[in-house]
Amino acid sequence: MSDVVFYVTAHTDDALLFRGEGLFTDLHIQDVRTVQIVVTADDAGRTDGWWEAHEVACIESMAGTLTPGTPTSDRVTVDGHPIQRHTGPTWALYALRLPDGNTSGEGYESTGFRTLGKLQRGDTPTLPAVDGSTTYDGWEDLVTTVRAIVASERGSVRPWVNTADHDRGLNPGDHPDHHAVADAVLSFAAADDLDRLWWVSYDVSGRPANLAGYPLDIKWFLFRLYGWRMHELMDTPPNQQEWDWWGARSYSRTEHAG
Repeated sequence: MSDVVFYVTAHTDDALLFRGEGLFTDLHIQDVRTVQIVVTADDAGRTDGWWEAHEVACIESMAGTLTPGTPTSDRVTVDGHPIQRHTGPTWALYALRLPDGNTSGEGYESTGFRTLGKLQRGDTPTLPAVDGSTTYDGWEDLVTTVRAIVASERGSVRPWVNTADHDRGLNPGDHPDHHAVADAVLSFAAADDLDRLWWVSYDVSGRPANLAGYPLDIKWFLFRLYGWRMHELMDTPPNQQEWDWWGARSYSRTEHAG
């Protein structure tokens, strides 16, 4: 396959909630490889299997609408860091499993109040993965690793990378983890000749609904696949409130390389 599209997210459900109709479409285009890079474990400070279930649910959202088959999983080394990679015939999911920063950006006690934002600002010198698999020695180490994943997966055609908008004016009030991941992508996307789609996250809740019909249906389906798996694993039903806030809304802008 020559075409590759990337979704670089902070949390396991970000692509579903803010660009799910695009993710579904890309997963179903012939000869396109869809690669999702999830930077945090989406752990919410919990140690009861919560992040593990979120990762399984994210895999289900990638694989559940495609040809049946069990995804494979292996540990790959990227820029010196062991990273869990889940793969299907036309997609891959890289799970970096870093601590969730909480909506406040202050993190959680269970992960030492370490966050992506604090690593970016230099307030914490290192950031270990929640599963103990690796530790990132500073912000540039993390950015270089994400950049290396993109470089290893990109095809012969200039790829698209989808992520939250880094522009705080256009994407106000967003989760600090979303902005940190956006800043990471911003730091190398133009230099690496990537076309960019920047989506708006939390702020869309106050904007008019702009999805209906088929685009809304396919976005709903991916989100429900995720939610049904979480219900099965953690007895947590799909989050209707989050869907009400963001489900029928999708706002983004694009930038082209060159």
